[in-house]
Amino acid sequence: MNQAEVNRIVAELLPYIRYHRLKPGDRLPSERDLCSKFKASRNSVREALTALEIMRVVERRPNSGIFLKELSKDTSVDAMVMFQDAGVPLLHEEIVDFLETRRILEIEAFRLACERRTEEDIEKIEKILKQCEDEIEEGNSLGELDAVFHLALVGAAHNQVYVRLVNSFYLTSRKRRKVFFKSKEQCQRSHKDHLKLFQSLVDRDFESAEIVLNSHLATVGEFWEKRINQDASSEADLIIENK
Repeated sequence: MNQAEVNRIVAELLPYIRYHRLKPGDRLPSERDLCSKFKASRNSVREALTALEIMRVVERRPNSGIFLKELSKDTSVDAMVMFQDAGVPLLHEEIVDFLETRRILEIEAFRLACERRTEEDIEKIEKILKQCEDEIEEGNSLGELDAVFHLALVGAAHNQVYVRLVNSFYLTSRKRRKVFFKSKEQCQRSHKDHLKLFQSLVDRDFESAEIVLNSHLATVGEFWEKRINQDASSEADLIIENK
């Protein structure tokens, strides 16, 4: 098996899904057609589809073909990231669940980080905060650096499973972070919280950090709750207008 070719096919299927605006339940091309499109062997295409099937991104239906799966309780987190990359939005309930799970994971990770962090962790996070200050001064978004900062905090717990889990949540929120950090004021507010969290980590003060982190993540949740409700209201108005 050519693993590099398999990985390439998996990566190229996402832009294909986005370009053709495929939705969950839509049928994908046959294995033969995919071989031709991606200029790959039948075995490599089959292995790539098997990988996507394991992640519950696609499903094979006997005598019917290969179909893009619906997001459901059986869908892996990796698959949800892939759906997001393909332009399939998360449901309101899924966004709320993601934010809640992120809060649980990050708070526990911070508790461990207060016990386990090293001077190297402190130096790394301090450099990230300096980058954030520079970006704010230049009027740039903190969308990407926000994820880098939070993942560095989680990394200070020195538990790679935590890092991988939390990273999955940040991968699904890339587009949402661009919206959230659109204003300079929001960047400044978040950076202020980040500085407090950093000082708590330096002092190994989990109690103070927990208060700041809960408030920080609650602000994110409130922002998206308001945004989702506005979008739902706009959609309802559009339906009424078109009746």
